[in-house]
Amino acid sequence: MTATYDLTASDFWAFSTRLYSDPAIAALCLRLQDNAGVNVNMLLFLCWCLKHQRLVVLKQWHTLKAAIAHSEHQLQQHRQRRRAARHDVSEEHAQYAQLKASELELEAQQQADLVSAYNNMTVDTTDIPGINASVVAFIHAYNLRDNTAAIADIRQIIKESV
Repeated sequence: MTATYDLTASDFWAFSTRLYSDPAIAALCLRLQDNAGVNVNMLLFLCWCLKHQRLVVLKQWHTLKAAIAHSEHQLQQHRQRRRAARHDVSEEHAQYAQLKASELELEAQQQADLVSAYNNMTVDTTDIPGINASVVAFIHAYNLRDNTAAIADIRQIIKESV
C-alpha cells in the first residue's frame, strides 16, 4: 500500500524526545553517531517509520540525507565547539549551557527539514508492525553492511523503541 503522511515537525520532535529520554537509547544513538557517522535524527526517524509502518527505500534515505546535509555540517561544527566547552580549561566553559541549548535548536531545525523532505515523498506502508525493509535500506545508506557493532546497536535501539 502507498501513502503520503503529513508528519509535523512538532510530532516528530515529541516522538524523538520521548525515545531519546531513555538513557540506554541515547547512549546507543551517540555511539552510532560518534563511531559510525550515523545521524541521530535519521536514526530516530527510522524508529518513527518502523513504529508507523512506513517503508523508506534506499533512494529515499539518500534523498533525506541530502535534505539535511547542510544542517548536518553546521551541527557537527557546533557539536565540536560544545564538546570543547565542556572541559574546565576551555574559554567557552561558561557558555556550555547556551551552546547545548543552541545545539538543540539546530537539531529541531534539522528535524523540520527532514520532516519537510519526507512529506514530499510517497512511501509504501505495511500491515506488519516492527522491522521492515527500511532497516536494511538505512544500513546501506550509511554503508554499515560490514559494521557488526553498528548493526547490533541499531538492532538494540529498534528492539527498545518499536
